[in-house]
Amino acid sequence: MRFFCPKCWIDLGEDVTRCPHCGLDIAEFWGKKDYVEKLIFALDHPEPETPIRAAYILGTLRDNRAVGPLINLVNRTPDVYIAAEAVKALAQFAIPLVHQFLRRVASNYPAAIVRYLAAEAVSGSSVRSVEDGMKPGAVDLEMQGGVIRTFTDLALDFTGTLSLDGVLLPGVAERLAGIAASLRITILTADTFGTAAEQLKDLPVEVRVIRSGNDKAEAVRRMGGANVIAIGNGRNDVPMLSVAGLRIAVIGPEGASTELLQVADVVVRDIWQALELVTYPLRLKATLRD
Repeated sequence: MRFFCPKCWIDLGEDVTRCPHCGLDIAEFWGKKDYVEKLIFALDHPEPETPIRAAYILGTLRDNRAVGPLINLVNRTPDVYIAAEAVKALAQFAIPLVHQFLRRVASNYPAAIVRYLAAEAVSGSSVRSVEDGMKPGAVDLEMQGGVIRTFTDLALDFTGTLSLDGVLLPGVAERLAGIAASLRITILTADTFGTAAEQLKDLPVEVRVIRSGNDKAEAVRRMGGANVIAIGNGRNDVPMLSVAGLRIAVIGPEGASTELLQVADVVVRDIWQALELVTYPLRLKATLRD
């Protein structure tokens, strides 16, 4: 049996505890992951049998955290058998985002077997797509005073929050794809570098180019205000966060406005932490409780 580092995927010996290539503490790394997270990491394993098995199990478990990684796997793998197993796994998720993606695969994927499997999944599904009018679900979160609030939308800044110098940060696309199974996602941006639409074109998000922070706030109000989770890092995100139900400030590679920190419910180091909190909302319970 061969063993690999889960970060850089270098081939290791069975008893190696720290990767000599990237320095990862392997035991500590795996100790912090639950079963589904380990399976998601296995989708990137260099031995093709492993991602095939991982995809199969993820489809059986139907944990929504797997949706984004499985979609990404279909989009990037050159291995037809891996793509086919990922499509079969995605077919187990009765959510609009997946249905919409499988319709595209059935029409455009290069390999006939993958197109066939996607078409079979779509024809046998009772789920309508987002294009047919169905909306994603919601996220429930216990707020201050023990009040349960239902969130339906996620509003995010792009420049400095999701991107650096106009380029989407690594790993953000996969997280957004997973979150889209539960929340409508809207990107509100002045689009400083003019790249937002291109960088986000393959993701299930709406991009709105705005002129000012007040425009962002008005957009969040129209989404429902109290039912919106807002994430940003800049001064022009202050109005948007001020009217949102849950306000998350991201420090990120470009820093964060001190004015924004004063209106935030939660402050995190980077966008990955922010999106993790949205994905696993129970992690916010202790932070927000009285």
